Amino acid sequence: MRVGQILTALVAFSPVALNSQIPIRVGQAVVGRLAQTDQKFSDGSRYKMYAFVGNKGDTVAVDLTSDDFDANILVADASGNSLARNDDGGGRCNARVAFVPPATGNYRVYANSSAQAELGEYHLTLARGHSATPLPADTVCKGFGRVAGLLEVGQTITGSLSSDDPEFTGDSTYFERWILPVKPNQAFTVDLLSDDFDAYLMLTKGRGDKLVDNDDGGGGCNARLVYTAQDDHPLRVVVNTASRPRRQTGKFTLRVSEGESTVETKGNCRFTNAASGSSTQTMQQATSAPAGPAAPALTIRVGETVNGTLSSSDSLYPDNSYFKFYQFTAPAGRPVTIDLSSDDFDPVLIVRGTDLDNSIINDDGGPGCYARISRSFPSTGPYRILVNTTASPEKQTGRFSLSITDGSKPVQEGSAANADCQNTTATHAINVGQTQQGTLTRTDVVLTSDSTYAQPWTIHGTQGTTITIDLESDAFDSYLFLRGPGISGGRDFQDDDSGGNCHARLTATFPQTGEYEIVVNTTDHYATGAFSLSVTSGSKPKSVARCTRNSQ
Repeated sequence: MRVGQILTALVAFSPVALNSQIPIRVGQAVVGRLAQTDQKFSDGSRYKMYAFVGNKGDTVAVDLTSDDFDANILVADASGNSLARNDDGGGRCNARVAFVPPATGNYRVYANSSAQAELGEYHLTLARGHSATPLPADTVCKGFGRVAGLLEVGQTITGSLSSDDPEFTGDSTYFERWILPVKPNQAFTVDLLSDDFDAYLMLTKGRGDKLVDNDDGGGGCNARLVYTAQDDHPLRVVVNTASRPRRQTGKFTLRVSEGESTVETKGNCRFTNAASGSSTQTMQQATSAPAGPAAPALTIRVGETVNGTLSSSDSLYPDNSYFKFYQFTAPAGRPVTIDLSSDDFDPVLIVRGTDLDNSIINDDGGPGCYARISRSFPSTGPYRILVNTTASPEKQTGRFSLSITDGSKPVQEGSAANADCQNTTATHAINVGQTQQGTLTRTDVVLTSDSTYAQPWTIHGTQGTTITIDLESDAFDSYLFLRGPGISGGRDFQDDDSGGNCHARLTATFPQTGEYEIVVNTTDHYATGAFSLSVTSGSKPKSVARCTRNSQ
């Protein structure tokens, strides 16, 4: 059951939220549906709000049932003060609560889900008097389980299975559930790719009834399943691993495509890899399996410099970084130096060839944040050069210069390369207990996915420590997210308006000890301006008030 502070700020609902109340009478039963367009509480769960008149001293029994999501009921007075709540009191993950109005007047019932991203149909009933069935104790429901997030047809996400995920006790494997909205008779293909673990996929109904599963249908040890939805009830994609070895973890790419793809027969998987978590290994995985067809390779010769541009029309890896191919012929027995420079993105160089044991990868081996590879090659090739970027921030684009020169040049390695790169850019840092003033400008990173500026602030996190981050600005609608070790995305580590008045407030617990980044961002395209960023120890109540600035 979710923590009770969800209702602590119900009193702050905006007029827009109040106007969305649906009238209902005691003695009435209605059928409704939680949709992606519905309002959300600060924990990411959606709700519909119903208004009814309650008489002082009357007992009102409220039942919320659903086969699509784990039902949750919240009851409040007209001012938003919490009167009652229940998660699983109705049995089988349904919610049931009985309460007595302290005075005759207007009250609210929130038809809610118990987890973020849950959607679907529900039945809501208000009855006078106690329910005929005794109210069981509110318990933790295991029928639906934890939800990692929402996944739509046509979307590709990257994530990570870890020991923090739930575990199937029957075979000791970790798993994640993702909500998948569908349309009646919609055919789709789900792919799960990983070089860290032996991928296994399941598709289930809301209560966990398995519809179809697959182990190695995506080629190698990757999983692929094909299904046609019978109705519009949301489904659940379960990311899982093969049962041997137990408790496999690591990075994965999950993709849902429209239409039916060919499912390969089982038998070509010989999985032996154990996840190392290194950035080099991650990049090697990406170069071996780009998401989508690669563009034809352009040609570059030794002694030549070419100028180009990475754009959103280029190929995209599962780590959401763009890349462009070039091909070259190496001189026999002589070293060459390949340099990739850009002032628009953090460049990464990758060289591949049929006679190379592994891809050659470099991030900051050149001056500043530039990439450099200097070496001799086993043959004349041909070899392929991938012009790429770091994975963070995602989908970096911009102009670059690629050159190949005869002879060797020094290549910076390890901490020296990282230090040189960091010294070329402005850095921002904040500690727990501090408040810092800053300005988001047009020189900050542009997130091409939504055309917003982003400014990272570093902070040291200790595993298990809870902090609250506040981002306030009178110049733009604040948005912030936290990234770092143990964070693979999701709404638990980002926030829009939980601080009230379009300010952002995020309470988070560090999954691991290490360096994290707080990213100052906006909801408006290309918005800039002054802001205040503060980090305090512990949690703060979150407002569920919507942003109502006139400028929005």
